[in-house]
Amino acid sequence: MTVLTSVLAPPAPNPVDLLFHTAGKLASHQEAVPGVGVVLHLTGDTPDLTRLRERVARRLHRLPCLTHVLTTDDGPPRWTPSAPDLEEYVTERRVTAGPGCLDDTVRELLHLPLPDDTPAWRLVVLSGHATRRYCLALITHHAVQDAANLVTVVETLLGRDDDTPSTSAAALDTGRTPAPDPRRQLDAAAYIWRSTRPHGLWNDPRHPLSGRRHVRWQEVPTRLLRDTGRAYGGTANDVHLAALAHAVDRWAAEHRPEADRDPLPMMLPVNLRTPAEAGLPGNRFHLARVALPGGPMTPARRLRRTLPATEPLKDPSYRRELHRMTAQDPLAHSQLIAASAAPDRLTVVGSIFRITERLAHDGDPVDRVVPIICCPEGFPLTVGLFLYGDTSTVSFQIDRSLTGAEEIPRLWRRAVDDMATCAEDPAPGGTP
Repeated sequence: MTVLTSVLAPPAPNPVDLLFHTAGKLASHQEAVPGVGVVLHLTGDTPDLTRLRERVARRLHRLPCLTHVLTTDDGPPRWTPSAPDLEEYVTERRVTAGPGCLDDTVRELLHLPLPDDTPAWRLVVLSGHATRRYCLALITHHAVQDAANLVTVVETLLGRDDDTPSTSAAALDTGRTPAPDPRRQLDAAAYIWRSTRPHGLWNDPRHPLSGRRHVRWQEVPTRLLRDTGRAYGGTANDVHLAALAHAVDRWAAEHRPEADRDPLPMMLPVNLRTPAEAGLPGNRFHLARVALPGGPMTPARRLRRTLPATEPLKDPSYRRELHRMTAQDPLAHSQLIAASAAPDRLTVVGSIFRITERLAHDGDPVDRVVPIICCPEGFPLTVGLFLYGDTSTVSFQIDRSLTGAEEIPRLWRRAVDDMATCAEDPAPGGTP
């Protein structure tokens, strides 16, 4: 089943698209190729593939990210229309029942090469691992889709049956953006450029990264993250980042003392996608850097110190200035990406995304959404949290050269639990 769609040509690939495209071509190992995705866990009987393909076909016109290829030869880089053959793109795979078998299958799918000359994605039905349970695993290339656009894809494919646009992935509406305050705009620009200074934390030639990856997941009750953030006057994202900083710091104190520093540089993607860009191929974000608290302290204290560190990123002026630079100033955008992506600037990445719409396929509810984050060459560790339903899931990709770092997911969850426990017993004065 080959589906042709009629859509307007997307804008030309931007520097981030080309960066991920090159990272895939030059990866030292298949595990460092920037593949991303989601695994949707559903309750119900294994779906009929024909019906699933028909469902995808009906919605492809709303998802140019599934019908275009990034072309870099024979002229300037561009998005080239390409009709996916859904007989090859939407398939089924049986999974052996048993502990860890499903995760092992997902890891295997993640590391399979994606098509080069047709759209870079696949959708696989996974079944057999549990009674009346199945998964829909969507794998794609980061050059074509960022995590926010993955949210758009799953909400479009498994959300409401009408053509209501997906809204979870839209970060700002430029049509409603007020006139910028020049002083705040300058302050935001200065903060953006200051955050590209080198730190050299992870490119020490004495400790070379391997390009090989541990891929792990960690579950957490969604309410635990939200309630804990609220108790401290912050957000679920603050809890996530503070827990990640705590986990990395405690691991470094034992295994990598030179990385046990204060502040601890961390990168996080700032979503810049507008409603008009939902479903378009390519990336609409900036990988910002923030200085998080390092050194020995309790998880609760680390969260309290994280709140002022993340405050500048919550200022609307910051996001508006980033959008202006990336959408209207190609030279500044290219310079910003070059500065941010230099080896002595790369560091741990922590991201968070929300899926607000309830998802289902033919009446079978999606109970969990499990992200698959990528860890391109030069990054030591990347972590992505998807908030959805009652149980949210964190994806960890960890460079195998980091001794003992497989413990970081467990340390992350323990830090979240410790913060929540302290929030239940606030200190005098009402501040946890």
